[in-house]
Amino acid sequence: MGCGLATFACLAVVVPGLEDGAPALRSRITGPSLMTVERRERLTPEHRLTSSLQHAAVKESGVAFRGRYCLMVVLTRPGEPSRFGFIASRKSVGGAVQRNRARRRLRELVRRRWPRLSEHGYWIEFIAFRGVLAAPHQELATEVEHLLARAGALAPTRIPGTLGHA
Repeated sequence: MGCGLATFACLAVVVPGLEDGAPALRSRITGPSLMTVERRERLTPEHRLTSSLQHAAVKESGVAFRGRYCLMVVLTRPGEPSRFGFIASRKSVGGAVQRNRARRRLRELVRRRWPRLSEHGYWIEFIAFRGVLAAPHQELATEVEHLLARAGALAPTRIPGTLGHA
């Protein structure tokens, strides 16, 4: 066995019906018809709260939504790109490893919901509590979705096969 690229090259040679092997297979895998995702699950720098002034503005003028595992503070900013920040203090969460884990867990949950989040109009800050470390993934995910929905930043899920209206 070899690395993944060597495996694809071998597959391209053995697959019947392909004239050029690897290039034809590569175009089939990455062709434009397979790319149907509207927005990538990535929080780009323009969608992150980066400066202390941005965090201070959210903390000062935002509306707080408290959950069992975290506090979410939301500041509406019409016309501006939505931005997210994640805070885990030493006092509320623990040492560096625990703080990083808490921020990573919250960031990942938001990142996975990014295609359903409003792209403009919100600055949102998540403040982790100690319970975020031991919380089961599904409970934490449900809480984050609930908080985002209460703030109006999360679009409702669409059930496949429905047209989206009653």
